[in-house]
Amino acid sequence: MAKEREMNFRTIMEECRARYKGFHEAVKAERKPRSFAEAIEAKRALGLNPVIAEIKPFSPTAGRLAEVKDPGSLADALVAGGACGLSVLTEEKYFGGSLANLREVARVASVPILRKDFLFAQEQVGESYHYGADSILLISSFFDGPTLESFLGEARRLRMEPLVEVHSLEDIERSREAGAEIYVINNRDKDTLEVDLGRTKALAEEIEGIKISASGIGTPEDLRYALRYCDAALVGSAIMAALDPGAKVRELVYGS
Repeated sequence: MAKEREMNFRTIMEECRARYKGFHEAVKAERKPRSFAEAIEAKRALGLNPVIAEIKPFSPTAGRLAEVKDPGSLADALVAGGACGLSVLTEEKYFGGSLANLREVARVASVPILRKDFLFAQEQVGESYHYGADSILLISSFFDGPTLESFLGEARRLRMEPLVEVHSLEDIERSREAGAEIYVINNRDKDTLEVDLGRTKALAEEIEGIKISASGIGTPEDLRYALRYCDAALVGSAIMAALDPGAKVRELVYGS
């Protein structure tokens, strides 16, 4: 029997590359994407915790989190709970997401929407815009500097400001040189998938720009810790696993 491959970010990325069928439509900048920077600042100005709520049916480590039959209604509930933005997983195998979910959320949402996936082809930038995303996630460690800079430029051509995910000091330096302005510090190790919230403090001190902490944030206490060092937090599993996702967002945003 063949040995099962160890699951980590690299193997997920390899499978995403193998499954991708391409996107061949010409995309023009016909709408102005909403700004995560402005949404975060607006929430902070109200004295509330800026939380980007994630629509994620599955987790590679926890399994099924929730059945998402109506992503539009779920998006409405998360925004009503106070989310300053939404992250929509579009990777299918490990996260249970889809571009159809992204399109449905974009149809109803009044806050910025992030397409979160393992992106690797520049045509996926236009694809994301086409399906309604206001921003995309770019995982710094999967790009060399010039390629990352090229992706940032293509996104900005469509007036989207990408969120650039970092796991290490090397990622931060690469992202800084490429011109990143919004950084996502992922507390999950991309090789072992283990979570360490201490990564937020260690890396935030080295970043100049908007900082978002992601992974491992489930309680108001976790959030308070993350917001000591970052401008916002992205929360997925804890929200999706809650009996009332909207109420969970409210708990985090209002700090109760």
